[in-house]
Amino acid sequence: MIPLTIISGYLGSGKTTLINQLLREAKNPIGVLVNDFGDLQVDAKLIENKDSLTLSLTNGCVCCNLNEDLGSSLEQMKEKDVEAVVIEASGVALPIKLANYGLTWPGYSLSGILSVVQGESLINLLSDKFVSKTVRAQIEQADQILLNRFQDKDKEILSRLNADYITEKEVKSYWDLIFEEITPVNCFTEQELDQHSTFQSSVLSTDKVINRNRLERYLIKNSSIERAKGWIRDEGGKTWLLQMNKSECNFSISSYETNTRLVFIHTQDLDLNSLDPIYS
Repeated sequence: MIPLTIISGYLGSGKTTLINQLLREAKNPIGVLVNDFGDLQVDAKLIENKDSLTLSLTNGCVCCNLNEDLGSSLEQMKEKDVEAVVIEASGVALPIKLANYGLTWPGYSLSGILSVVQGESLINLLSDKFVSKTVRAQIEQADQILLNRFQDKDKEILSRLNADYITEKEVKSYWDLIFEEITPVNCFTEQELDQHSTFQSSVLSTDKVINRNRLERYLIKNSSIERAKGWIRDEGGKTWLLQMNKSECNFSISSYETNTRLVFIHTQDLDLNSLDPIYS
């Protein structure tokens, strides 16, 4: 299976800069699907050959223009012998729709959604009646936010939106950030997306430690919870990835160090205060 990561973010947020950083430090050959690789401005020393559709680099990476038929673009990448694929979403796209290809397209597995946010424009964008809904959705649908050009007030805004973010200064490796440190917490199948019109979703984000057994009992007893995904931090400092549906509840140890962040899909109102018994 080829890991697939979606890079999202509003116009001018820094997506292209991020992809350039990734190409420069690529550990293995990767494929990048972009709207126009002419905008990438890749270092000429890295370019091995180039035609109207494909840009091949000396480190084995391949950049292709993103076709309207995303499926054919993904099939094309399969033939390039790459080890992972990144899709750069357009500045006004909702990433969760693209992410569904990673959940369902043969030969691919979804690594997650990374949205790039430029802090200095965040307040204006969220208060703009024409684009605020799109920008908010790009943030809420992301599994990880990369925050650049920011002030403390921008961090506070993301915290209020329950966004899991990392600042540009905290990034040690763009490869690790994009392919190894994201888990697709916020991505659901097409059927689940359709159900969101009638189902509700809630996010629990806390630095409190969680008792795993108590959480499992709570999820089993609460019949209104259809799905739950995310990470928990337990009493021993370990991080666990939770994947829960009506038929099973699975915890797997995770190397990703984070505080507890869970997303619930439920049929009735969920009072997050009712979760108090799960804390250690």
